[in-house]
Amino acid sequence: LYSLDNAFNINDVKEWISKVQRLLSESYNEIIKEIILVAELKIDGNAIALKYENGILKNAATRGDGREGEDITNNIKRIKSIPLKLRLKQQPKWLEVRGEAFISNKSFEIINKYRKLNNEQLFANPRNACAGSLRQLDPKVVAKRNLDFFAYQVYFPDDYDIENNYIDHWDRLEFLKNCGFKINEYSSLIHNEFELDDYCNLWQNKRQQIDFDTDGVVIKVNNIKDQDILGFTQKAPRWAIALKYPAEEVSTKIQSLDFQVGRSGNVTPVANFDPVQLAGTTVSRATLHNIDRFENLDIHEFDTIVVRKAGEIIPEIVRVIKELRIKQSNKFNFPIYCPACGKKLFRNESEAATKCINQVCPAIQKGLLNHWVSKSAMNIDGIGMKIIEQMFEAKLIKTIDDLYSLNIEKLKSIERMGEKSINNLLLAIETSKKKSWNKKLYALGIDHIGEVTAKNISLEFKNIESLRDASLSKENNLSEINGIGLEIIDSLNNWFLNNDNLNLIKNLQSKGFEFVDKDIKKLKNKEINDNFHEKQFVITGTLGTFTRNSLIEKIEEEGGIVKNSLNKKTNYLIAGEKPGSKLNKAKELNINILKEEDLLKLLNLK
Repeated sequence: LYSLDNAFNINDVKEWISKVQRLLSESYNEIIKEIILVAELKIDGNAIALKYENGILKNAATRGDGREGEDITNNIKRIKSIPLKLRLKQQPKWLEVRGEAFISNKSFEIINKYRKLNNEQLFANPRNACAGSLRQLDPKVVAKRNLDFFAYQVYFPDDYDIENNYIDHWDRLEFLKNCGFKINEYSSLIHNEFELDDYCNLWQNKRQQIDFDTDGVVIKVNNIKDQDILGFTQKAPRWAIALKYPAEEVSTKIQSLDFQVGRSGNVTPVANFDPVQLAGTTVSRATLHNIDRFENLDIHEFDTIVVRKAGEIIPEIVRVIKELRIKQSNKFNFPIYCPACGKKLFRNESEAATKCINQVCPAIQKGLLNHWVSKSAMNIDGIGMKIIEQMFEAKLIKTIDDLYSLNIEKLKSIERMGEKSINNLLLAIETSKKKSWNKKLYALGIDHIGEVTAKNISLEFKNIESLRDASLSKENNLSEINGIGLEIIDSLNNWFLNNDNLNLIKNLQSKGFEFVDKDIKKLKNKEINDNFHEKQFVITGTLGTFTRNSLIEKIEEEGGIVKNSLNKKTNYLIAGEKPGSKLNKAKELNINILKEEDLLKLLNLK
């Protein structure tokens, strides 16, 4: 289940429409001037995927991380607006329905009323109440809380008769209604910009009059074939966008300022203020981003400030109400010395960042360690910031490489860590040495090197030595790599010029780490798998033997490249159960289609 790209005003939406027109014009080789859209209210609830077999509800899952969610089948069966059996004469072999579970404002008030009578903690907002209900161990609790559900998307098996009946998203909404689902009645077909303006303006002003929370409008391309052509980015469909409503703003009084040091050494001011309710949650802290923002706000002790949530998620201070300032109050000043290690801070006039450049600063090292062990990097289960803090206090670690010198005796000094936890942690630490080259590169925490950039770099440079040489060379080809600009090139150059970083690499290598693409090792041992080496793969459907993440990692270990969308360069489509529209497109493009058992044979696992 993908997330959606956001727009924050109607002009952003119109720019998206222009981009869609351009992409479709290129694909059809003719100018596409008009696109029919569907506008739907964006329900502030919880995304759910429902799977039906021969018309019977078999499985329900939360969105989770977009690839793996929690099984909540028993609880979903207690939601009255979700049919246990589809109302169809001809039942498909399977059907997947996606939509939003939510709690109405009226039901939310009743829930909190009873919780208050029973001296239970109140839910902050309907969305949190819904999420908590879906995870209840007792399905009877779910039934009492009167959850609701709107369906907004359906996937059919390839042999189901959709050729002439359900070629548009609007038709599919009607199909879902006929199946017995509730559809958001405020959805609308949009034929031009005037209708789009009217719809968005109407619901920005009228949203408070309906009995459920909505935080924006979702706009989708209506034609399903056009949706397939537009495809997906790594995170979101190109055929849909969410227009977010302007953020709610509230005033409160500031109490204090903290200055936090991140893994890159950047010092970020964070304001503490009297708690306020904002977009359904209690907020008492907000970042001021950097010294420029800090100076522009000109914050004094006990100032009254205006706070909002950027994108309905991240709290930020919008402005200070200076008319309410207390006379002779002291201005907050940005520190000259690092609050974590006491060394003098550095400010590059060309940047907004103020940094601690002491590489052994404990705050920097803790941040780097927390990044290193994170799920997207080394994925060392059992270590979080709390454990890292304890290890620092016990003087067990100072830098990343110290992790690989830990043993049972050392870890026994950590509070509440039993023998089983210690053994599991040491196994996870040892296993991390086998991670792919691009994961290790990302885990190093080099400024501006995210997951995608690390993967792109690793495809061009097969080990850390070749990357170092290129980064330090005046005539490097880094700019030829997709997504690499001057900022990243400078960041790599500065990182490899730092002796502490070079020593870190040497120390990790001495402890069994290899910063090298595994294909290089296989080449030396004549073990290249020609079925995978530099071949492009796309995965679709539900897999039995692998999770999607573990399969991606396995393909990359064998030298393959995993992409999100099909094109003429794709070598294989791996099709699990319920593969969706990608299977048809692969057939049109004459792409090799692998079932899971075929893949296992290629991997020599069967």
